[in-house]
Amino acid sequence: MMLVAIVCIAALLFGMPLFIGLGTLGGIYQFGNITTLGTTGFADITRQLTVIFSDPLAKLTGDQSALFLTIPYFTLTGYLIAHSAFAARVVNLYLILVRKVGKVGTLGLGIVCILIAALFTPLTGASGVTIVAIGGILFPILTGAGYSEKRALGLITASGSIGLLFSPSLPVMLFGIMSDNKADINELYRAGVLPGLLLLVALSVIVFLHSFSKKAETENALSLRLADARFSARDALKLTAELAAIPLLYLLMHSKFMVITELGVFFLLYYFILEVIIFREIGFKKLVAVFEEAIAMIGSIILIIFFAMILTNALLYDGVPGKLFNYINQYVHSPLAFLMLLNVFLLVVGALMDIFSAIIVIVPLIIPIAESYNIPMLHLGILFLTNLEIGYLTPPVGLNLFLSSLRFQKPMNEIYRSIVPYLLVLLAAQLVITYVPWLSLWWRH
Repeated sequence: MMLVAIVCIAALLFGMPLFIGLGTLGGIYQFGNITTLGTTGFADITRQLTVIFSDPLAKLTGDQSALFLTIPYFTLTGYLIAHSAFAARVVNLYLILVRKVGKVGTLGLGIVCILIAALFTPLTGASGVTIVAIGGILFPILTGAGYSEKRALGLITASGSIGLLFSPSLPVMLFGIMSDNKADINELYRAGVLPGLLLLVALSVIVFLHSFSKKAETENALSLRLADARFSARDALKLTAELAAIPLLYLLMHSKFMVITELGVFFLLYYFILEVIIFREIGFKKLVAVFEEAIAMIGSIILIIFFAMILTNALLYDGVPGKLFNYINQYVHSPLAFLMLLNVFLLVVGALMDIFSAIIVIVPLIIPIAESYNIPMLHLGILFLTNLEIGYLTPPVGLNLFLSSLRFQKPMNEIYRSIVPYLLVLLAAQLVITYVPWLSLWWRH
């Protein structure tokens, strides 16, 4: 059985679909659990193996299925926005304002790109989608305004996961689900506001420092970009209608007027009517392609969730959380030391696994241990998600690094070099989030 598991892990490293690998490893692990107990009858083994498959199916189709329905609704909404001209409108508005009030170099433009990415990431459900969907829009804008290719690459790659804590981010919802409601989803969104803003500020610091090294050709490039910018009254009406949905989303979510699933339907219809029917920026032919792309993402997420649950159930069946706690408790006696160890572990997990699998597999194992150290559940959730967010950028195998390399057709070593300063400030911000729990819990005091 060990040999089969090793072969499975090797196959994953060489490109086997993740959901197949997770399901296979879960089945192998559970089979090992069963045979260890001395069960040898075919009927008994089959019955025990069925348990780890039936539980994920029950969660996806039973009482919690309504929460999983938010995944397709918000993912479809995000893809509609990504394929519209929303990002170009925001950038052009900024350029027009700069032209009116005076130049501020590339400082403001870089921060605008960070904010655009932070808006897109929670709507598209996965940070890599932001890089793929709007990276192609932002890259020529940045380089055309005087950014070097290295700085533009680093900024877009780092910004690709920067809005992960903000509503209506799917990973936040999924953490709430996998915590068995120990962490309320709405409270998680509130808890993520200040840590999320801190990460935005951290990236903005690098943009600010870069602005001191502007050269004459940078200013000339920005001047040309400013001269080419166009923003009509029609663009202003479109952008106003698109941005109006964001405060409305927060208002409805936190007023409890709508449950999260109803919000997903509402905003899908809202942006569908805007982008397809009123603005007509997405024709019906293009709409089919957009929905095909979004549904492929949704299907992969659901498959990963289902098969990752199989592995999680096998680990829980074997009592892995208790075993981990007993092992850690021998060497780690301080909650502060545990949090540092957890940071390192989650950064590695975030670099090796996609965020949905990591949440489903790791959260049920970590929560009992964190509770034993009296770590507040909301603080744990924000800490968990920010580590996975930064893990996407961690060399050598962070997912966003590969996506950026693929999207911009750049070698990996160039992507690694471009991301270093942004990664360092994000790690510094993560330490602040870890050891200042007030940032996650201030609204409760």
